[in-house]
Amino acid sequence: MSSGHAFLALWNDLAGGREAEYDAWHTREHVPERVAAPGFRSGRRYVAPAHPVHRWFTLYDLADLGCLETPEYRDLLDNPTPASAAMRPHFRSFLRVPCVRLGAAGSGLAGALAVLRLPDEAALPDLAALAQEPGMVAAQFGRRADEGSAAGRIHIGAPETSASDAFSAVLLLEALDRAAAERIFATAAARYLPSATPALAAGGVYDLAFVFPASDPSEREAHRRSHWPAP
Repeated sequence: MSSGHAFLALWNDLAGGREAEYDAWHTREHVPERVAAPGFRSGRRYVAPAHPVHRWFTLYDLADLGCLETPEYRDLLDNPTPASAAMRPHFRSFLRVPCVRLGAAGSGLAGALAVLRLPDEAALPDLAALAQEPGMVAAQFGRRADEGSAAGRIHIGAPETSASDAFSAVLLLEALDRAAAERIFATAAARYLPSATPALAAGGVYDLAFVFPASDPSEREAHRRSHWPAP
């Protein structure tokens, strides 16, 4: 469950044959160095191997959107490590969405996540009701940041160019297992998406693969760049 006032949602796919390299890099370097930046509280990677567009979903819990404007975060973007620079060209269907967190219900971190990108007219869903559905743990809703802000979009690799980029909000539904996540995904898609929208064009169901930090917040300190000022 998120504890901040914002989150950063990222969807991506990858060129074939790079999956093991991606998992090692993302786990050992990429997520930890992001979470070491000021205001980042945690990072999670999810995977949906059969998803036709976005096999991976990454979620960062942020204190606020100002975290995406700090010198430290800018340093990460402008000065990638050799491993990051080598991985970037292999990204496919990359979609990066900073969101202001407008509501949440429930608590805890579960093993599966249903993710829906909602259209411009989407109002705040009944998060409490969604979180009480069978097999559910928590729900949160975020409104996409203004494209013109400093927290707006950044493209890496081959960017997302399909209609799946036409949305203004993100709904995150924590479930105990994939079966429960698939049920709530179908329920939310029927309730909040226009009838003509294919459900997989607006999100998907993902299994939790990695969380950082685990139990000790001081884990992030080991991944701070040496030239950054002391926190």
